[in-house]
Amino acid sequence: MTVFGADNDIGRRVVEELIWRGYAAQVFVSDPGALPVAWGSRVQVVTGQLTDRVGVAAAVARADAVVNALDPRLDRPGAHLVEGTAHLVAAMQEHGVHRYIGLGSPAVGLCPKERPTPVLKAHRVLLRALHPRVHRQMRQLMATATGAELDWTIVRFLRHTTGRGHGLKYVGYFGHDAIGCRAAAGDIAAFAVTQLLDARHVTDAPAVSN
Repeated sequence: MTVFGADNDIGRRVVEELIWRGYAAQVFVSDPGALPVAWGSRVQVVTGQLTDRVGVAAAVARADAVVNALDPRLDRPGAHLVEGTAHLVAAMQEHGVHRYIGLGSPAVGLCPKERPTPVLKAHRVLLRALHPRVHRQMRQLMATATGAELDWTIVRFLRHTTGRGHGLKYVGYFGHDAIGCRAAAGDIAAFAVTQLLDARHVTDAPAVSN
């Protein structure tokens, strides 16, 4: 499994979850020094830039599935997350890699099953007003993945907290289920990894919370 965004909190926990479950994990990062030393030889590291279409394609070509944990909420100027996601999606299509797990936010409209609650509406207004760049990149990231002919799943959450967590309490859709505002990074990662072999949310975007 190839993981993009393994140098952030959720991405690191995705890799650790893959290791724990016995998967062969590969990560694509620009700075290997940001990765935990404890991973050692258990994780194959591919170093490159997201703007390098050939490098991204080489990492994707070796994979059976891709987890994209790139997060525009982080202050990473010049990271070119949208361009990088476009490269990895194109590479998946070229090399016949079908399973894509990504991260997203309910604050960006995507799921037709959802009926926005007052809390969700407030988050959407604030995100557009206060963080227009983040809002724009979130929309573009999710549209890039969901617009391709892939077996995609987007795991959505409003805010994440650090740490392992104690298991997700809610998985579903705003307006239908009691989805809260926060989910622990470890729980988001664990759910994302379980989706690699779970077909219930293929071409779907469930929201999760603790």
